[in-house]
Amino acid sequence: MFKINLRKYETIVSALGNIFEWYSFALFMPFLPVLSKQFFPLENAVYAKLLTFFALSIGLFMRPFGAIIFGPIGDKFGRQKAISFSILLMAIPTVCMGLIPNYHDIGIAAPIILVFLRALQGISLGGEYTAAMVHLVERAPGHRRGFYGSWSDGGSQIGVLIGGQALVLLYSFYAEPEIYSFAWRMPFLLAVVLLPFAFMVPDQDAQAKKKSKEALFKTVLEHKKEAGCTIAITAFSAVGFYTLFTFLPYYLVSGGVLSLKCATQCSIASNMIMIVFILLFGYLSDKFKRKPFMVFGIAGISLVTLVMFVFQRNSFSYWFALQSLYGFFMGAYYSSRAAFFAEAFPTKIRCTAVSLSLSLAQAIFGGLTPTMMSYCQEYSNFLAAVPILVVASMAIYAISLLEDRTGKDLL
Repeated sequence: MFKINLRKYETIVSALGNIFEWYSFALFMPFLPVLSKQFFPLENAVYAKLLTFFALSIGLFMRPFGAIIFGPIGDKFGRQKAISFSILLMAIPTVCMGLIPNYHDIGIAAPIILVFLRALQGISLGGEYTAAMVHLVERAPGHRRGFYGSWSDGGSQIGVLIGGQALVLLYSFYAEPEIYSFAWRMPFLLAVVLLPFAFMVPDQDAQAKKKSKEALFKTVLEHKKEAGCTIAITAFSAVGFYTLFTFLPYYLVSGGVLSLKCATQCSIASNMIMIVFILLFGYLSDKFKRKPFMVFGIAGISLVTLVMFVFQRNSFSYWFALQSLYGFFMGAYYSSRAAFFAEAFPTKIRCTAVSLSLSLAQAIFGGLTPTMMSYCQEYSNFLAAVPILVVASMAIYAISLLEDRTGKDLL
């Protein structure tokens, strides 16, 4: 009975920590137009947009450094320690973001500090996200790894949802000029709630007492096919996720298609739908295997993206419906991804291998997505859909190369 309760406790604490970690990291996305005005108030709108996207993307570019730091900690000293240290590294910079004076108060120092804090967030996420993912899958019963693992991506989307909802909630109490002036700081300061989770994950890892002397990164290279496929599959989610939650809101608001409030409502709807279907399809993946759900999601997102950019409308209902459908297919893709990745690597290198693979893909593909999409869209709407179609093809091919280990013992 004690073991069952402990397992549930670990799952709940890991999922909650992951939720608030992603809330802190994802606040940058819905508040991007606000942060652009506060920290990059340039007369040239193109330069302001590029610098804002750079500030956002630096968090992704730094994720591999987090994987290099926290992946070996998780494999040598236990997943709990990697999770705890990385949570602290997320909570403190996020709270500090809410305290930075803006450009008009301290000049160039303001965006420099913002970018530095965003870099620390990226290092943190490069460690915590995959450590939590691996931890959830490893602690799950053998016939429930898909469902337990789905809480890592489900939890991250709940965090993104809360971040977006924070902006909507501000509109209930403040006028838009007040949000742009000072109220935007409040959700960043609330990241202080993340701090207790740094000390709540129990140190029960089987790996915690095994300080392996193996060269972890050399061992990871021995599984280069699995690592390469993981990078290719994650490249799709990187481009898909940041198209939906970063490029689209900025594009719709800056282009005058939707107001900031309406664009946020579209993102929240897609996010809520995504969460429901991540968990539902994650549960079903334990019965019907992982690959069908991932391929179904990839194909669906590709089609929706093509329609979205080729047949554009200046209509709230149009964008609301398309982004909701996008969220449904993203839910299918994300549902069994955590278990699929964790099952591909042996226990002794799992945290390092998954962390490095995911972080590299996010840095290379996710970090460039907003800028690349903006550049492509300047030439033609169809061209804006090309990045998704390219990474979709890569991901489906990579999925076909890896074994679907649903129901089998972990390596």
